[in-house]
Amino acid sequence: MCGFAGEFVFAARRADLNVARAMASRLAHRGPDEQGAFLSCDGRCAIGFRRLAVIDPEASHQPMSLPDGKVTVAFNGEIYNFPQLRRSLQAAGDRFTTDGDTEVLPHLYRRYGIDMLSRLDGMFAFVLYDENAGTLLLARDRLGQKPLWYAPIEGAIVFASEAKALLAHPLVGTTTSAAAITHYITMGYVPSPASAWTGIQKLSPGHMLQVGDGSASPAPYWQPSSRTIENALPAETIQLVRDGLAGAVSARMVSDVPLGALLSGGIDSSIIVALMCQAVGRTGGVRTFTAGFDEDEFDERPAARELAKHLGTDHTELLIRPDTEGMVDRIVDMYDEPFADSSALATWLICREARRHVTVALSGDGGDEVFAGYDRYRAMHLSERMSPLRHLCVRVSAAMVRPFYPRDERSRLRRFVRFAEILTKPPSIQYFTLRRLFAAEDLKDLFTDDFIAGADIYGPQDWFCNLYEDADFGDEVSYAQRHDLMSYLPDDLLVKTDIASMACSLEMRSPMLDHGVVETASTLPLALRLNAKQGKIALRKAFGDILPAGVFDRPKRGFALPLGRWLREDLRETMKETLLDEGFLGRGIFRREAIYGLINDHLSRRDDHRHRLWALMILARWLAKHA
Repeated sequence: MCGFAGEFVFAARRADLNVARAMASRLAHRGPDEQGAFLSCDGRCAIGFRRLAVIDPEASHQPMSLPDGKVTVAFNGEIYNFPQLRRSLQAAGDRFTTDGDTEVLPHLYRRYGIDMLSRLDGMFAFVLYDENAGTLLLARDRLGQKPLWYAPIEGAIVFASEAKALLAHPLVGTTTSAAAITHYITMGYVPSPASAWTGIQKLSPGHMLQVGDGSASPAPYWQPSSRTIENALPAETIQLVRDGLAGAVSARMVSDVPLGALLSGGIDSSIIVALMCQAVGRTGGVRTFTAGFDEDEFDERPAARELAKHLGTDHTELLIRPDTEGMVDRIVDMYDEPFADSSALATWLICREARRHVTVALSGDGGDEVFAGYDRYRAMHLSERMSPLRHLCVRVSAAMVRPFYPRDERSRLRRFVRFAEILTKPPSIQYFTLRRLFAAEDLKDLFTDDFIAGADIYGPQDWFCNLYEDADFGDEVSYAQRHDLMSYLPDDLLVKTDIASMACSLEMRSPMLDHGVVETASTLPLALRLNAKQGKIALRKAFGDILPAGVFDRPKRGFALPLGRWLREDLRETMKETLLDEGFLGRGIFRREAIYGLINDHLSRRDDHRHRLWALMILARWLAKHA
């Protein structure tokens, strides 16, 4: 796992290698083992590089060029099918000088051009310079596991693995985007291809950008499938899932450095660890790591401990307590742009602990999106199939309990009331309501009139619904899954994992996001995805014989923090100091009375605003640092 940064100029001037090196120095955490640099013979392309040596540590130095020096690549990630690609290229006459996966990329490009992307199985972001053609190719993996940022500037394009490196370039603008703030407050993240800055973009998952002597637009080379096979034979389909995941796990265990896994005790990570144990057989030695909290409701340690004992792993636990002094600023420093997923803190802490023992770790990321594990998918399923009579009964029942339901957002009764409230809305609005932090109507009360005048408060809802409806499925669950695969997964969950893990120089691999597994799962009939009571039916059927029944019977937790209590106790003063600071309230973005209202409602338990307040705290500290 690595980090790179640099620039490609179109004509008049030469690329600045010193600037590229300075940008890459901001990425030392992504690559503590080695640094490298490249300036093309024609002076048009400069790249700085930081390496975390995982495959072929003694060689595979980057940036890497073909022997004639005309094709050069800087690569972040892993190509899992590189042995097969290498053999095919060798059979066609190509000669290799290293044993790693990086060298496959320039050889593939020379033979297939941009069609090389369809042949890659892995997680990757890379930049490739073709000196003969005078073109630069930027590419990102299908699901967006590895990040790639870029900024068009006058006469050039600047690129980097993280925004902090891009911002080190003297010509990259740092003007904050009002649209990005609106999207962030609505969703908790800034969806790609936009960023928090007006002049900076993210390359979207499954996209490539080829630049020559001027501007160019990103183009997709892969998108999630829009087909299901309702008449597929269940037994054959289940076997495909089982074989596909076993193969994906095996491919991701190739490493020349110590390897382990993050284990939550939930279905996804349990399956991954069980398959890892099967792959190593009697040699054993799989290392697992779990994080937990003092509160039983949020503590994954007991379940993970039980499974680790069952599988015979070498298990390590971490107890997480809030750092009231530095928690918010640590997140802001790591994530560069505003990022409201509060579990980022816990992810970083468990990655830090794992890095003391291993350099690579497998996780269950993607299982919920790929195999339909979220409760909100079942909500969409129930809404779609509800009879008019039951629809009426649900709404009447919710109206009766609404004055009395608990204000804790994790309360099942509160979720029932919320479910009843969305039943009369179109499906895209239903799903938007289940996913958002603030509705457009909320933003009218939250933002000042001056800020609203320069922003489109309905923009996030329009973006969300357009993406939801831009498909053709026979059921709403498929629409919701596709939406998550194209935004929530790459723009929230995978950003969280990549940044938190690489901040500790730990490489994370996600077998559930093998694109073959994802494509197989996309063909599953609805009955093998979920029913009214539970999701991940295919995984339950495929792996029920290798895991204890309790793994599948255990209520879904998610990697949640006791954030509601922390904001009332441990982080109470930090929250008030941050959100009531005159430097924040005086920016003219938020109404003073709205911020006071959210704080008071949460502290008095009149309502539960934990995620809204956390998002505002992150933004307040981000603005203080960047704006």
